[in-house]
Amino acid sequence: MLNANSNISIKFNHEKSCRRPLYNIDFFIKEYRHRILNDVASDEKSSGCYTNICFSTKLPQIYNEKWVQENKNMYLANTPNEYLVEQYYLSQAGFICCMIYTPDGEFIIVGHSSGMIQMRHGSTGTVLCTLRNIQYPPKPIYALEYSLQEERVCYAACMDGAVYRIEIPNINVSIEDPPEFCIRADPALESMNTQFYGAPGISSSSTPFITQRYSALSLGITADQAKMVVGYGDSSIKVYDMETQELDLTYKVQKLRLQFIPKKLQRMHTGQVCALRCHDQKIYMFASGAWDRTLRIWDIRCKIGCVMTFEGVDICSDSIDLNRDHCLAGSWQPTEALTVWDLVAKKKLNTIRVQNRRPDVDGEYIYACRYWRSKEFNRKGKYALIGGSGTSCLEVINLHNRYISCSYPVTGTILAIASHQERIAFGGTAPVLNIVSFHDPKHEQYRTETVVDGATWTPGDEFKVYSATDLETFEN
Repeated sequence: MLNANSNISIKFNHEKSCRRPLYNIDFFIKEYRHRILNDVASDEKSSGCYTNICFSTKLPQIYNEKWVQENKNMYLANTPNEYLVEQYYLSQAGFICCMIYTPDGEFIIVGHSSGMIQMRHGSTGTVLCTLRNIQYPPKPIYALEYSLQEERVCYAACMDGAVYRIEIPNINVSIEDPPEFCIRADPALESMNTQFYGAPGISSSSTPFITQRYSALSLGITADQAKMVVGYGDSSIKVYDMETQELDLTYKVQKLRLQFIPKKLQRMHTGQVCALRCHDQKIYMFASGAWDRTLRIWDIRCKIGCVMTFEGVDICSDSIDLNRDHCLAGSWQPTEALTVWDLVAKKKLNTIRVQNRRPDVDGEYIYACRYWRSKEFNRKGKYALIGGSGTSCLEVINLHNRYISCSYPVTGTILAIASHQERIAFGGTAPVLNIVSFHDPKHEQYRTETVVDGATWTPGDEFKVYSATDLETFEN
């Protein structure tokens, strides 16, 4: 029975002598909104805070406003350091688990915990194309790697055990006047995918490249682009040939044999390989980190195991990076979480104990750790980017003097970091993609040698011409 006082429009069809109700959508939206707001008010009255987001225009403030203002005055005010983009997205897309910049810095490839992969503009964060739809059931994308040999191709390691080959479409966008939206990435279509539990349409941009039974948690491509190295959840590392897609080498030890091998002689991982990074110059070297609290350095030519083992590194996510002869590692621990390892001396080079961090931090707990990728200012690996669940901010740390050069407060936990020149992109558990700019006034651009023309050059103020009288004065 219909209530006479209800605001429902009814249309009579006299031809068929029946009555068909046509419901007013605005009425139901208002009713639903009123009910949600009442629930929010009751939760705020009982607990004093509300963490879920329903019909709100901004995220709840989970950090101290006083500290945020002090951080702004210390690192951001009157400097080129600023927030360029705070791009909010649908929470149904899931956490941002990984991201990479294309080599030219025009695009950002972002992998979500729902299995979706998006291509965004490198400066504005605008979604240009959805390269892979949301997966049902959701399987996170844990690692992304760009291929330098194939044009507009990247690879993604997924928890379903497959490594996907992602073809990046050739979308020409203006850098000076970037678009605000793109018809190929309509948010309404993405929202429709989340409304049904049926499998969405298969994306033509994503195809399985390598498939295994166990979860693929980490991924790397050697410098010569000939081999692909994948770390799995069964503590194994597999090396594949990029051309034939065949398995060349497997690093794994059976659990029954571990009791007969002394711990100092173990040359394989015994936990999930959650981090892997190939050296960008040495074609045979790559580093890996696992849940067995070890950081290992490998050489593909050595088939019996790793060539170096560093213990006491509690890596729980993709938080290692290589630069020249050094390896940067971030651990999920409260103190002394950031370490630098020397690959030539085969020992720990430094434990970065930050000097100017605020005292109210409970711990570092690093999830994401990267070198700042800038050919002009950071070729020698002076600056590191770290983020996690303890500091509630992205920190740019000077590894030489162990000081925070800049800090960007965020909401939630940081799980992924990518950088290109002065731009740094990061994201995590909060449904927002951040792009910031970083410039330290103390660092200088690497100088190039200048050629002096002897025909036109004249001595300047820095080159004083001394007379014979001056020379006699100096001698006396």
